[in-house]
This record gives sequence, structure tokens and C-alpha cells, in this order.
Amino acid sequence: MAKFVQEYPYEQHQQLKIIPLVGGMGRSLVEIHSNLLAYQLSQKMNTGCSYLYAPAMVETAELKRRLIESEDIAMVLEEGRNVDMAVVGIGNPYEGSTMATMQYLTGEDLESLKEAGAIGDIGSRFYDQSGNEIKHPLNELVIGLDINEYKKIPEVIGIVEGSHKVESIRAALNGNYLNVLVIDDVTADLIT
Repeated sequence: MAKFVQEYPYEQHQQLKIIPLVGGMGRSLVEIHSNLLAYQLSQKMNTGCSYLYAPAMVETAELKRRLIESEDIAMVLEEGRNVDMAVVGIGNPYEGSTMATMQYLTGEDLESLKEAGAIGDIGSRFYDQSGNEIKHPLNELVIGLDINEYKKIPEVIGIVEGSHKVESIRAALNGNYLNVLVIDDVTADLIT
């Protein structure tokens, strides 16, 4: 997503508003925080944005409940549920995972995700080979849209780079989360 924002051209879209759909990852690598990306994209589009003042994943379900009940966070999540278009990345939790790099996922988490059948993630929510959200405690700790809420958004554009994400992409397509897929040539050849 950071590369997408970086490459996006300067345009005039004052009638639009950019909304982050998941909390930010930002203990390190602040340049990929969802609020920063929303701000940078809004600057390139000459429009406004909202900020989701929450981490992507919290430590307990109780903390999540308290945070999503706060007015600022609840309002932004509701805005997210009503967007006309979403631009999402697709992750592979086992290779090149931003969540693992940022230490949101431990080795133990990765092992339990594998046992639960996780093959990929959208908005930090994990799904299986068929594209169904897995039953896993980590999915209950995410502050952002539920994975099935993406299916209600009129247009969802997946932007993905890397052949290590082929199975994650296939599963996302099986789950009908995407209307448009933007990928690199090598990955496209492996999917077809």
C-alpha cells in the first residue's frame, strides 16, 4: 500500500474523502502506518481524510471492545463501512509479513495460524484456502473492518506484489473479496 500511495499521481478530487479501514501498525516503520498513508494519499488527491486512532491489533478483546466503543474510533469505522471503494493489500502471514516484521505476530501465533488453516489476510484478518475467515483469537483483536464487510463495499481493489502471495491471492479471489486485482507480471503468470 505504501508503494501505491508513493506512486499515485497528484490529482484534484476534492469531493472524495480517504478513510483508513484498519488501525495502524507503527511501533517501527512508521512510514507504513495507515493514518500516514491516508494523509499522504489525501494530499496527492487534494482532498480530506479521517484518522483511525487505534493500533491494527490489540492485546485483549476487552481493550478492543473499549476502543471501538470510543466515539472517534467508532465514527471512523462507520465511515469505513460506507465507502464506495476500498484499496486493500493482501498478506501472506508466513513470508514477507508486515505483521510479523512489526512483531504483531510471534512464532507461536504463526504456528497456531497455520494449524487453523490461515493462508492470507486482508485488513489484518486471516482467511483460509476457500477465502473464509478462520476461527482464531487474533481475528478478534483487530481494530478495523470485519473481513466480510469488505464484500459489502461496491468496489474493492486488491494491490499485491510478490510471487510468495500467490496462494493468498487465490484464496482472496475464492472468498469474493475483490472486484479488481492489480499485481506484478510474475505473480500474474503464476496465478493463471
